[in-house]
Amino acid sequence: MTKNRRYEARYDAMNDRRIAEASPPPTTLPSSAYGPQPLEWVPRGQSKPAVWAWISWRDRPAERIAAFAKAWNDRVVIVTWDGVGGAIDTVVWRNAVTRRAPARPGA
Repeated sequence: MTKNRRYEARYDAMNDRRIAEASPPPTTLPSSAYGPQPLEWVPRGQSKPAVWAWISWRDRPAERIAAFAKAWNDRVVIVTWDGVGGAIDTVVWRNAVTRRAPARPGA
């Protein structure tokens, strides 16, 4: 018996989407970890700083992800990045985040 190639790509994409949706979200720090200093948010209309952030997951090892910083203080950073299902936000320790070098023109 042969494989029905007409629907193969469609059902593979549906299966990939279901797997991505079933994946647990990243772990995030509770608000009690933020400390006494208020968060400093990126002003509306200004671009968010590009960062590398170490993200922790419940079901797999931590991974370094290219993200953008939305807000920060002396203890934590709220980062965002585009995931399979759309934008993902999480709160990580400040020392888990470093700035990404801006892209060089023509590189």
